[in-house]
Amino acid sequence: MDKFPNWADHIVAFVFCIAVPWYAARQRLRSFPNIAFSSDQKKSIYISGSFSLFVMAAVVMTVWLIFKRPIAELGLTQPINTRSWLWITVIFVIIYVVDAVITLSTKKGVDITVDNWKKRTPFLPTKKHELPEYLLLCFSAGVFEEIVYRGYLVTYSWYLFDGLDNQRILSILLPAFVFSVAHFYQGTKAVFKIFILAILFGYIFIYSGSLLIVMILHFLVDAIGGLLTIKYMNEHEGVQQPGDENNFY
Repeated sequence: MDKFPNWADHIVAFVFCIAVPWYAARQRLRSFPNIAFSSDQKKSIYISGSFSLFVMAAVVMTVWLIFKRPIAELGLTQPINTRSWLWITVIFVIIYVVDAVITLSTKKGVDITVDNWKKRTPFLPTKKHELPEYLLLCFSAGVFEEIVYRGYLVTYSWYLFDGLDNQRILSILLPAFVFSVAHFYQGTKAVFKIFILAILFGYIFIYSGSLLIVMILHFLVDAIGGLLTIKYMNEHEGVQQPGDENNFY
């Protein structure tokens, strides 16, 4: 693409590469001891969070369309080169499943995980009737965050590092680092895991030329995380919700 990145792209990149991670890092200093969010408060967080993610993607799309760039360059197209990205997707799934099994296979692991949820992310769903709004947030994160962090920032970095020997890896590492730091409120361990998964997302995007696969994976990771939270938080507290006799767990 001609004249990319330009001044507008540098401003957008500054916001998402520096301002947002800086804010997230400051939030890392906070925790939520002894705070219990009500279902209505959680639903409000999910809806407002979905809107915030929409605004982020809308900013990117506005800049993209103002300069009349093809949306296919942003990854809004069908994936290609299936053999090139399929094996990375398989690796991603294996890493995610193995990590979940190891983390939740023992009572000690469950206790540590639940304690971290309570401390870092007490706004995660704990009741089934919170799922519709939570799944809306998962969908928004899967679609809008991928437009920003993979579609836009990977493409931005690709052109920014044009001509360098390590162009590909730098184009993947920078957005992955920014994306992981933006989740710093979840704790250092979570940031490391997100960084590894974001690297795989970056490779899938570059090899497929599409955001479709990473959007689906991103949505599933967040959605499964919410389902696991409901399951293990209630088991840990010894709480059985009305109507859970026929639960899907």
